[in-house]
Amino acid sequence: MDEGGTLPNHNIGTFSIVPLIVDSVKIPVTAAGGITDRRTFNAAFALGAEGVFCGTLFLSSTEARTSQNVKEMMVKANATDIDFFRTIPYYYRSIPTPLSQKLVQMDKNLKTRKELYDTMHPMRNTKYGMLDGQTDVGYISVGLGVSMIHSIRTSKEIIDDITQDFKP
Repeated sequence: MDEGGTLPNHNIGTFSIVPLIVDSVKIPVTAAGGITDRRTFNAAFALGAEGVFCGTLFLSSTEARTSQNVKEMMVKANATDIDFFRTIPYYYRSIPTPLSQKLVQMDKNLKTRKELYDTMHPMRNTKYGMLDGQTDVGYISVGLGVSMIHSIRTSKEIIDDITQDFKP
């Protein structure tokens, strides 16, 4: 539930669900959602994950194709300000944009998931928002860890930072 993009139907956060999955399967588990600093990186491994996926964190990196103005919005974003709305298959979130705010209003007005999905046009409007930086017509999909992104850094700087305390 903490990751960006299309969210699951079950409202269980990363640090609650990882140990449940680790205890239920006999294959390596990768944790995703809210992993944006060395504390959350180490916590994922302490809970039994054998790998991590840091999507929002690396979308803010200098190497990412994410538009520069969107990276700057990510640095300023706070998870408590994120727009959240229903769609197909379940839920979605975005840094506030005119489109995401329209979708939130449609959700409040009890429009169907299909109506929201048809308005949202996931692939097109993700491209407009995330890659093209057209925040007036697109949306910006991020995970809840966005609050912990305080600067635009290289991937090397990110990796060096989050792994500096790691003890396998």
